[in-house]
Amino acid sequence: MTRSNSDVAAALHEIADLLEISGENRFRILGYRRVADAVDNLPGDVCDIPVTDLQAIPGVGKALAEKIGEFCGTGRIDTLDKLRGEVPVGLLELKSLPGLGPKKALQLYQALGVSTVDELREAASSQRIRDVRGFSARFEAEVLAAIEKGARRRDRTLLANALPMAQEMVARLERSPAVVRAAYAGSVRRYRDTIGDVDLLVASERPDDVMDAFRKLPGVRNAKAEGPTKCSVVTTRGMQVDLRVIEPDVFGAALQYFTGSAAHNVKVRQHAVRAGLKLSEYGLFDAATDERLAAATEEEVYERLGMQWVPPSMREDRGEVEAALRGELPDVVSLADIRGDLQSHSTYSDGKLPVRDMAFAAADRGYEYFAVTDHGPRLTYMAHLREAEIAAQRAEVEAANAELAGKMRLLHGIELNIGADGSLDYPDDILAGFDICVASVHSQFKLPKAEQTRRLIAAISNPHVHVIGHPSGRRLDRREGIDFDVVAVAKAARAHNVALEVNAHPYRLDLRGSHVRAAMENGSPLVISTDAHSAAELDNMHFGVGTAQRGWATPDAVINTWPLERLLAFLRKR
Repeated sequence: MTRSNSDVAAALHEIADLLEISGENRFRILGYRRVADAVDNLPGDVCDIPVTDLQAIPGVGKALAEKIGEFCGTGRIDTLDKLRGEVPVGLLELKSLPGLGPKKALQLYQALGVSTVDELREAASSQRIRDVRGFSARFEAEVLAAIEKGARRRDRTLLANALPMAQEMVARLERSPAVVRAAYAGSVRRYRDTIGDVDLLVASERPDDVMDAFRKLPGVRNAKAEGPTKCSVVTTRGMQVDLRVIEPDVFGAALQYFTGSAAHNVKVRQHAVRAGLKLSEYGLFDAATDERLAAATEEEVYERLGMQWVPPSMREDRGEVEAALRGELPDVVSLADIRGDLQSHSTYSDGKLPVRDMAFAAADRGYEYFAVTDHGPRLTYMAHLREAEIAAQRAEVEAANAELAGKMRLLHGIELNIGADGSLDYPDDILAGFDICVASVHSQFKLPKAEQTRRLIAAISNPHVHVIGHPSGRRLDRREGIDFDVVAVAKAARAHNVALEVNAHPYRLDLRGSHVRAAMENGSPLVISTDAHSAAELDNMHFGVGTAQRGWATPDAVINTWPLERLLAFLRKR
């Protein structure tokens, strides 16, 4: 039987999923996923490549080459078979429930034999979970609520998974001679943190050729045509992608329509009706004469409606239509505005690269400044920067700055852990030696809202803290963030001149867009950081920028858009 690239990729992704359940090193898991995606996107058949040549594929070493060869020859991988025997596939669904995660899912399976959502619901309802060490009656109630919430979210995926796939599909479609223009739309284009279906839009006068090219894209498993200009497919990662083919001269109107959101579009159409116009995916028309007035570009459509063009990330019916009609829509921060990155990790804690390598990777991206901020010692469950290592790391920072010779300024920082009472890892005399101190919540996520708010404000009040990192502590793949009074925290941050972070890691996106909006309205400084643990993760900055745009963040409110001297003055002032 012929093995397709998609079949190989699906097997490698399943290995990564099962390794995550087993608590394997995350870099090994990411390695499998990156190779799976690389195989999926190969122009030729991976099974036609000799095993000895597979290492030419990025990320493929000898062991992975042998696994790919094994699958091509037999349709199975011994490692995958063993993992399936050790880890029930049903746990993949359990680990994604908020508040559970891979380790707890595995623990419940080992203790109670729970391997499906239905079995988990029954165990919680019959109060058996509380008897497992480390669990409680409160957790049982929380897991039942998580199951209900998870059932509603089961058909959504993370932006981190949907956006790269959408970008790759668009790039491949653009290579077709039948395609005039292509773009992704919907919630992916709006940078929502989770996505339902992916919407693609193609301008062409040859829809049959476009749909044929679409069905042949790498990663496509099932395809269903729904008329002469629409096709839906399901990918090897289980995502539905919908393609619409439209005439080139109405591309702008269609892009505006299919980007949404639905609430934004309703508001815009209501304005059009009041102005004697009609708006649809086919263009903006005079309601009386049916004359088409605008359609080629989004900017043309919005301008003819008497509005500013609204960035896609802001189209959520949160006042943007009214502001655009008044000409008062703010110029929001863009990726081009970012001058540096103020949270990252090296091998002194859980990062993948030494200090120097992370610094030079940042310099290669054109940054003016960059901070290494390894974890403080209270984060006992993973590697962290010990007090005895601070001087050695500081010396590495100084050596890197000497080698950079003014090309970029490397800052010596730390990511502190905020205790339940707002206390931090080190006393003030040690904190005073760092260029920048980021304080973050990494534990005790279930405290009441008032206590969470107090602990954040206590950390903000510390004279050595410059940034509150990922303020809610949420992980989109495993837990809800803490419940805190974002207005009170933003006001405290303004009063103490502390920046609230928009963490660009695609599994965090924290602050979320609505919190960014509250921070902006209450005068808090902001910072957009990648929280990078490798050089590749430095490229996640756009996720944070898109999230900040959803909260209407302007460049001047974001401290890492500032020139170096202004940033240093901000850091010294604390």
